[in-house]
Amino acid sequence: MNYFHFSHVDKTVPSVCGCAMLNPGWSHMSRTLENDTVLIIGKKNRASITCCGLELEVKPGRMILLPAGEFHFGTRKIQSPASYYWFHFCQCENVSGQKRFYAPHLMEEKEALTILSSPAIAYERLCDSIILPQSLDLKNTSSVTRMCSDILCEYQKPSFSSLVYRIKLINLLLELSGECFNEEQPFQKSGGTPSIVRQLIVMMEDELSNADASVKFFADRMNVNADYLGRIFKNAMHIPVGQYIARRRVELACIRLRESSDRIDDIFVQCGFGSRRQFYEEFTRITGKTPRLYRDECAFMGINSL
Repeated sequence: MNYFHFSHVDKTVPSVCGCAMLNPGWSHMSRTLENDTVLIIGKKNRASITCCGLELEVKPGRMILLPAGEFHFGTRKIQSPASYYWFHFCQCENVSGQKRFYAPHLMEEKEALTILSSPAIAYERLCDSIILPQSLDLKNTSSVTRMCSDILCEYQKPSFSSLVYRIKLINLLLELSGECFNEEQPFQKSGGTPSIVRQLIVMMEDELSNADASVKFFADRMNVNADYLGRIFKNAMHIPVGQYIARRRVELACIRLRESSDRIDDIFVQCGFGSRRQFYEEFTRITGKTPRLYRDECAFMGINSL
């Protein structure tokens, strides 16, 4: 089996994505994508794709990667209605002021398994990078499926943010890399996100439902100056702490609007908003829709029904 080495996962750039909903008799088209690698996450029933001389079966809870520049095609027609998430992406870096697009490097199985089987070797070889197999059966299926749905919703909304879209896809790749080997991916050795920012992000995730969460709240808990903490976070993440918290609360609300039947008045409290008015203002500003309209559109599209 081939493995994919993302030499700098933070340089991943997504292009298009979607959820394929397929009828019996369908088979994948024959084609080659010159620049884009394709990530597929199975959602319902099965479909078969042949690539690199391997027949790959798409099924619920399975991840598949199709390399750029390789011919792939549907092996056989599907028998039952099926669906899967798909994401096209490449990697990009600036060279002498010019953007250079490239695909993850294909790595032989022996080399990949040598790295993944040893935390010490992984730490040495995987600074800022990850390794993923061409096919992988996932353990944490519900989490990955939820992340896929979240990325698709970001891509489709009128207030689409390319930065948020990119961050969400990178987070999905990191989640998948965690499935690839039991050891947690090593933190970057240098030049990465400051540890105080990583610590703050973890704390914010735990306190999203707390309406009192603010820069001062976290600075007091971390025993640092609030202005200093806010400045370090903004320099690293390119967004103020307050805006980050608001966006994450709205994202959490989106998940609950899609996946639960809870009343909207209950959801805004669960997600840490101080009032219904504040919730509606932030939600509409970030998504371009009211919570009610967002829930109705998700139900109409059947995002979580397949």
